[in-house]
Amino acid sequence: MRRTKILVTLGPATIDEAVIRAMIESGADACRLNFSHGTAQGHAAFCRMVREQASMAGRHVLVLQDLSGPKIRTGTLQAPLTLVAGDDLAVELGDGEGGAGRVTCAFEPLFSSVEPGHRLLLDDGRIELVVTGTAPGRLTTEVVEGGVLGSRKGINLPGVVVRTAALTRKDHEDLRAGIAMGVDAVALSFVQSPDDVVQARAEARAAGAGDLPIIAKIERPSAVEQIDDIVTVSDAIMIARGDLGIELPLETVPAVQRRVLLAARRRGVPVIVATEVLESMRLSARPTRAEVTDAAHAVDEGTDAIMLSGETAVGVNPARAVATLATIIVEAERARTASAGAGGAGGLDVSSDDVIARRHGLALCEAAVALARRAGATAIVAVTKAGMTPRLLSALRPASRIIAATPDVQTAARLGLVWGVTSLLTSAASLPAVREALLEHALVPVGDIIVFVAMHAALGPEADNFLVVERM
Repeated sequence: MRRTKILVTLGPATIDEAVIRAMIESGADACRLNFSHGTAQGHAAFCRMVREQASMAGRHVLVLQDLSGPKIRTGTLQAPLTLVAGDDLAVELGDGEGGAGRVTCAFEPLFSSVEPGHRLLLDDGRIELVVTGTAPGRLTTEVVEGGVLGSRKGINLPGVVVRTAALTRKDHEDLRAGIAMGVDAVALSFVQSPDDVVQARAEARAAGAGDLPIIAKIERPSAVEQIDDIVTVSDAIMIARGDLGIELPLETVPAVQRRVLLAARRRGVPVIVATEVLESMRLSARPTRAEVTDAAHAVDEGTDAIMLSGETAVGVNPARAVATLATIIVEAERARTASAGAGGAGGLDVSSDDVIARRHGLALCEAAVALARRAGATAIVAVTKAGMTPRLLSALRPASRIIAATPDVQTAARLGLVWGVTSLLTSAASLPAVREALLEHALVPVGDIIVFVAMHAALGPEADNFLVVERM
């Protein structure tokens, strides 16, 4: 059984319900709505299609809203500009049309954040400028690395802390739209500090979704520097290697990826590895060998989920990209399990605090993993309402499969990005209801040994804390 989850991005290539159904049947566990593109109405239609197709396939599929964040872009141009090293180029505040020797940018904090000597990287780093002078609403720059610049290209500021909140005015509107359409989680772009996550959570609470999981996207050096504090306040972490690879020297990205993964896993927080995983499958039926190795390496490092972006959003065959990634993951997990032996799939010592669980909750889950290993249990069944027990079990990476039995539909979907967890919808969070659902859905063969575990924050007589082993 594949443990590492697959997150796919929806886009122009997936507007057909049959394509979404094919991706789900090929192994997609979660679908991403990229609010940097499209309209709220279009994303709401995607959300409905995912719900319908997942239900038809008998799957619980998470719907993730990915907010645009304070992405800095150039304005429109009369025609593409050919920039040569040594040229002067002015960057002016506004949303008007640029032309020879000047481009516009409507992102006001840019002009108060940079100083002479700072670098501007345009169009995913293909063009490099150095700031030579600043004035209110205007920057003068010199071209260091030239190229052809088109309209609406991204601007990155390596080493510069941009003086802006993680949520823009558009993000506030989009977040409310996402909550209204019923997304299961939200990804926050260009996080710079834990305060950004706290503010986003407060905004979600004000919109009536106080329990909405917040995923912090790590794509700026300032976020890497504060990764432990960001992990503490986040429900999951996404390593967004696109902008991260522009903001940081490319050769440091693998080490940063491992650092972020370890920081999150030590606290039991799920991690998503994203960007250019099988990039060549936008146009090709097969990935490159380097891409296969990259995906397998992410599995080896213990990521919870791997995200496909353009491969599914605009690719020639989204379902094939998903199926290919699923095959790569299964083989990587098989090799990893063989090298790790029967002890599991590489669990870490998970910290115990109120962010994850009370100490007795961690002890219960550790005991469940140990009991399952000694008893030869096929599965560990976490009886849960909010999903904390299966998340903690996942962080411990047991050899047995994890089944999250919950009466809450949204909890079942929200576990779609958590390593090794299969969701099971039950009539109630009780052992009799769970046993009945396990047999009804044939998730555990009759005669197999399984371990049931549940943890509750309280230790009073009303609390549901238990650990049970039995043969089905």
